[in-house]
Amino acid sequence: MGLLDLDKIIIKRTVLSIRCTVCGGNLVVSDRKCHFARIARIVSLGKVKPECYECETCKKRYTLF
Repeated sequence: MGLLDLDKIIIKRTVLSIRCTVCGGNLVVSDRKCHFARIARIVSLGKVKPECYECETCKKRYTLF
């Protein structure tokens, strides 16, 4: 009987039904905020809350409003 190490399991939140336009991979929420998202939040005075996503396979970054 095998043991399961729960500390090494990583769960990433993926965006359902939105795919990468280049390779068709899954989009995952990015740890780092992109500059465009920060500028959009400052200009809109916090009304718009953009999210930064990154493709799992090709590492292309997307900003969704």
